[in-house]
Amino acid sequence: MNNNFITVKNLNKSYESNVVLEKINLTLNEGDIISLLGPSGCGKTTLLRIIAGLERPDTGEIFMRHQSITALQPEDRHFGLMFQDLVLFPHLNVSDNISFGLAVQGLSRSQTTKRVSELLSLVNLPQLGQRKVHELSGGERQRVALARALAPNPTLLMLDDPMGAL
Repeated sequence: MNNNFITVKNLNKSYESNVVLEKINLTLNEGDIISLLGPSGCGKTTLLRIIAGLERPDTGEIFMRHQSITALQPEDRHFGLMFQDLVLFPHLNVSDNISFGLAVQGLSRSQTTKRVSELLSLVNLPQLGQRKVHELSGGERQRVALARALAPNPTLLMLDDPMGAL
């Protein structure tokens, strides 16, 4: 049985004359966990950003369950991406950072509060919901970023250099 979840076919991406990705082919099956390894600047983050829809490939296609998603907007892909630099909003507290992506889903306030509470418990930060981001340790910030990426129940979770701060 063919259970391809994500397929990347002949993906190419350049920035001016700098070729970052060339003829990339990749297949992920349902439930796969993979790791992309390579030196800085080899295109790992670019590939994740293209799969997430944050960047467009020069050529090539991305399929989800055999349907092209190359032209889909990021919000229509239902993927989560935790960035290397975490990209937490300093003006929001922990709970508001986690709930940020839930606003698009149209959840009620009580549903959002419940989901945020579940995620705070999952990442072992149940008492820190009202704290500001600058009041957290680096490890706590990483867990908030992970909770935010998990909040909308993504069908695919991508972590960009999740061990970089260790």
